[in-house]
Amino acid sequence: MKRKYKLLIIIIISGMFTCLIYNINKSNKINIMAIGDGISSGETSFNIDGISYNDYLKEYFYNKKILKNYNDDYSYKNNKINDLLQNINNNQNNKNGFIKQLLNKADLITISIGEEELTKLAITNDLEYDYIKTIINKYDNLINIIKEITESKIILIGFYENKYLDKSKIIILNSELSNIAKKYNIIFININDLLVNNDYFVSNNSYYFNYKGHIEIAKLIINSI
Repeated sequence: MKRKYKLLIIIIISGMFTCLIYNINKSNKINIMAIGDGISSGETSFNIDGISYNDYLKEYFYNKKILKNYNDDYSYKNNKINDLLQNINNNQNNKNGFIKQLLNKADLITISIGEEELTKLAITNDLEYDYIKTIINKYDNLINIIKEITESKIILIGFYENKYLDKSKIIILNSELSNIAKKYNIIFININDLLVNNDYFVSNNSYYFNYKGHIEIAKLIINSI
């Protein structure tokens, strides 16, 4: 009888241990949501999406066997801050669900939006400080809304200088974004110093960086978390 009780106890403990391990592994798996414009989606100078830093990030967590889900529905070329704000305010729905629900379920959110918008504007116009201030106010509103929806870790990718966006404007923009990050207790990553290296671009005429640049940004994100 004692041997039977011992065997039963061992079976119960083993079962509990197996369930515990399963739950730990399950809870450690994360949902990643990538938000942004063509920089976030890996747009190239050839007018097609390539491999982005978000793809490298997804691959990293997949190889670690802790990736539960990856969503980049709201990461695409020519996506603007106003577009994103409108999608959230209207709780846009697509094949993967409503955007507010996707944000709420995410454990890690990366945001890189505005570089395309500002660059295209700078090609034909001089970026006045008032417009820069408008962009920053939109960003503040965006992060505030997202923080009300989710408690996930948020990575905010900064702006970087290119042929059309000069360093003085980028310094102002990144300084303001850094302040927003501190205000909402999120992570800000300044990529400008990194991407002044021409090795990270296909050509001097393109403001879309190549796979080397995306790999370096992915590394910065991984190191920050």
